[in-house]
Amino acid sequence: MTCQPPHADSIASLRRLSREVADRGDECLAMLLRGVDLYVSIGREWELIESMRKFAHNAQEMVNGTPSAADLRDLYRRNDEGETGESEP
Repeated sequence: MTCQPPHADSIASLRRLSREVADRGDECLAMLLRGVDLYVSIGREWELIESMRKFAHNAQEMVNGTPSAADLRDLYRRNDEGETGESEP
């Protein structure tokens, strides 16, 4: 099941409820609520990692075969030499 990212108020409310329940002495329910909070946090981190992994894969395909900085510098110097007729050190 895919859920939309939780609203910040929802997360804050969940944490507040967990504290209130713990203050009332119901440690089992408080632990369950902290587990839900952990699950939500890990899920958000996992989605971020997956997004970054997909971007890295796509970015590698985009830049594969593009000239390096050294290649571009050499090309720039070669073009300057052709226009001025002299070579640079």
